[in-house]
Parts: sequence; structure tokens; C-alpha cells
Amino acid sequence: MQNPAAWIQLIFVSLLTAAAWFRPLPRPRQFMVSKLALIAISAIVLVQLSVHWLNPAAFSILRDWLPTVLLLVPYWQIGCFFTKSDPQIEGRLAAFDRAFFRSLGIHPSRVSISLAEGIYLELAYVMVYLLIPLGLVALYLTGLQRLVNYYWIVVLLSTYACLAITPFVQAMPPRSLSDYEKFRMPPSRVEMLNHWILRRASIQAITFPSAHVSSSMAAALVLLRLDPWVGVIFLLIALSIAFATVVGGYHYAADVLLAVLAAILVFAGTFSMLKSG
Repeated sequence: MQNPAAWIQLIFVSLLTAAAWFRPLPRPRQFMVSKLALIAISAIVLVQLSVHWLNPAAFSILRDWLPTVLLLVPYWQIGCFFTKSDPQIEGRLAAFDRAFFRSLGIHPSRVSISLAEGIYLELAYVMVYLLIPLGLVALYLTGLQRLVNYYWIVVLLSTYACLAITPFVQAMPPRSLSDYEKFRMPPSRVEMLNHWILRRASIQAITFPSAHVSSSMAAALVLLRLDPWVGVIFLLIALSIAFATVVGGYHYAADVLLAVLAAILVFAGTFSMLKSG
């Protein structure tokens, strides 16, 4: 199977399934992790078998886009590992944020954020759901679809490195903590949209480091290398996402800083793959 994205996803969902059965999780959660893995593995196998009845162009497109559909399967698996938040971990993360903001001379509750700025930041956060597939579209539009494997290797490894750590750092997002000093974001319809999505589709806990920030930064770094003009646009969006994630209280500053570092390390570690390919 000459499809590294498929192998990365297949191995990761399988490892999470094994971990679920070795950890003292409720039986329904163990079965849910296994069910999600089975769905992902079945989809991967079916797409690989489709080479026998699809023309090469259709098969290539299907194979390229499958990771987009399966990207969040491990995220939902990880959600099954979350049993309850750890106040000590939340306290340490909040303490880091206080020290970090103070070192920058920032007092979040005193920062004035206009409605326009608030809408921009919330729109930036909406992009966490769109940036990865848009990166794939950018590769197609710039004639670089032959490098889709490289794109997915960097994005998936960056994302799943964050998800692999998350079960050991169980915490609620800072916006849900009453004693966390928050930025005062003006209410808007975009903010309501983000909160509506999170209530229905999220695991109701943070990923540590932030998988969204790491995947966004990874995609931006790849595109910056392959097509600098397109990459600059994606990098600006990724940085806006990182900023919005902290200001909106979706993640702690530590989550975001480590997520950016994870993406940079994976990007650096896979840098020679493109040359050898």
C-alpha cells in the first residue's frame, strides 16, 4: 500500500484501540473506540480496493481526500479516554498562562477588543475546520497534487502527536473555568456559531497540545515551502487561528505554543523526505 497517509491513520487508530482496552475505561467506551477504528480501517481498505473499478484519476482523487474525512476519527477516539478533568492540571495550565501574559505585560481582562476584532478572531477560529481541506485544494490548483503524500505526512503526524499526549492531560478549556482570567470577547453571531459547533461535535475537553493549531501550522509550513505566495496566506491564517484560539479561551497559551512547536519539529523532521522523493 503505497499510501503513507493511510498507513499513518491505520496505525494510529489501531494503537488507540489497543490503548483503550489496556486502560480502565468503561466497556461502552472501549467498544466505541474499537467501532471508530473499524470504520476508519474499513474506509481505508475499501478505497484501496476501489483501484480495481475506478479509473486512475478518480482513484487518485478519492485516495487524496480520504484523510480529510478520517482526520477526526482519532479525535473522537481520544474523547472516549476523557473521564473527568484534573483540577491540578488545569491549575498548572492557568498558572502558566498568567505568567506568560504577565511577561508580555498583558492583563487579559483589561484588554479592549472591538466588535470587528472579535468577529475577525472568531472567523479565524472557524477556519480550523476548513484550512486542511483548503490546503489540499491549493495543492491541486497550483499543480502540486503529486506532493499530496508529503502534505498529509506532515499534517497527520503533527495532529496525531498532539492527540497522543491528550489522554495524559485531561482538562477543560479555559473559557469554561470560572477563575481563569479571560479576554473580554464581544458577543457575535460568529462566536455563537463556534460555540454551537463545539457543543455538538467536540469532545468537551481540550487536546493538549492543540491539534487544530498544530495541523493548521503544519499545513501552512508545507505550503510555504512548496509555493511561498500561497504559503504566506496560509501562514497568516494559521497564526490568526493560534491567536484566536488563546484570546477566545478555546485553549490555554501552553496548548498553542506547544502545538506550534510540534508542527515545526515534524516539519523539520520530515524536511528531507521531499528531496528524497
